[in-house]
Amino acid sequence: MKKVILIAFYFNQVNEIASKRLRGLAEYLPSFGYEPIVIVPDLGFTPSENEDLDACIITTEYEDMFSHYLSKFPLKNSSLSNDGDSNHAEESAAPNSKLRDSISVGNPIVSKAISLAGEVLAYPDGMKYWHDPAFKAACEIIEKEEIVGIISSSWPITCHTIAKDLKRKYGIPWIADLRDLWNLNPYVSHTAIRTRFERNLEMKTFEDVDVLTVTTDLAAQTLATLHPDKKIVPILSGYSKEDFRVIDEVLNESKAPVLEDNQNLSGSKSQDLLEDSPDNAKLKFIYAGSLYSGKRDPTLLFKAIRELENEKKIDSSKLDISFYGDSGNLLDIAGEYGLSDILNIGGKVPHKTVLEKEAQSDILLLISWNSPDEQMFIPGKIYEYFALAKPVLSIGYKSGSLKDLIDKTGIGYHVANLEDTKNAILKFYDEFMEKGAINLDSNLDIEEYSMETMAGKFAKLLDDLS
Repeated sequence: MKKVILIAFYFNQVNEIASKRLRGLAEYLPSFGYEPIVIVPDLGFTPSENEDLDACIITTEYEDMFSHYLSKFPLKNSSLSNDGDSNHAEESAAPNSKLRDSISVGNPIVSKAISLAGEVLAYPDGMKYWHDPAFKAACEIIEKEEIVGIISSSWPITCHTIAKDLKRKYGIPWIADLRDLWNLNPYVSHTAIRTRFERNLEMKTFEDVDVLTVTTDLAAQTLATLHPDKKIVPILSGYSKEDFRVIDEVLNESKAPVLEDNQNLSGSKSQDLLEDSPDNAKLKFIYAGSLYSGKRDPTLLFKAIRELENEKKIDSSKLDISFYGDSGNLLDIAGEYGLSDILNIGGKVPHKTVLEKEAQSDILLLISWNSPDEQMFIPGKIYEYFALAKPVLSIGYKSGSLKDLIDKTGIGYHVANLEDTKNAILKFYDEFMEKGAINLDSNLDIEEYSMETMAGKFAKLLDDLS
């Protein structure tokens, strides 16, 4: 089996969307004749999290940028020092953000100073001190094994600078995977000076790259404006077969009667079971994920329901809307439209619990930022929804990659204005009232959107480079 090196900072964070594409590559590349050797930083994760992967995983030492500089100017007797035991991806992968925020809180001058320092010191990113140990580990592998390819995946950009140096030293074919674009990412902004340096670095970094891969057609078109002479290939992400296994478990478990805490010994039904009886059944919507401080705004959903009820087209008491993740200002929005009684806020729960709730719901919600900047993005959640095979109501910008995918598969509706939202909800509602369920009328070819298919496309690129 031919061996490839996969440089992946986000890999061990099993439930983080950033790691799913990389873990999918590691899981399925062997099916196409390639054995991945994955190089990851030591962020405190245990080997047990990789027991399901048949891949060689090399863990290197790691020091983030903030810790690196703090070690040179230690805070004496400080209670803010990092004990290094965090297993939370957002704390361990970021440049010691918890400590940084603790120092700067309540002091705008210090906060501004840290922000400006970050523009200079975190170049190209706060993980830059991973370069040397990762590069050293990769060199040791290359000098012992016959490596036929390198795949680096960003973010962080440091993954690509490691691969660039390996390419220049050994001449091994190199694929740079940009899960998000670098300088053309609409959500990343720097000072004018940093922007100039950053763009120059991108051009220099990718001088010798063989292939650039991205996650959507629109991202490929956008990237081509900066790298017109490079081979750029869009490769969608996907669902993993593990999703199906967990979902099957959830569905099988849900078929068995469950004794609820409020069910007495005489066998009387719990309130939940009563609500699911035919006369009390509700059309269940669910959203699980971050609302990104209001950038993902569910207002259109609640406003549409209020207007439909005012028009006497629906009865909102027949609806149930659940949100899992951060709650933001959901209570205020629902209260503004008099719909607090149909809103359930579940907070943050394990991924398996999310799958269980989604499997028991009728409509899966996707909410994205209603901005032109969203056009090139497809949220990874949609592939999980494909595996669940349930109708989707997506609320976001009027056009772009997500809308195109939903229209192509027929998995549901993508809406951007009030009237379209009302029409979609009413169609779901009328069908539910008539049939007691929502049938998925889709032309979705589920295999087209699997991680295995994605890995096969990377393998084809490796074949072509051999």
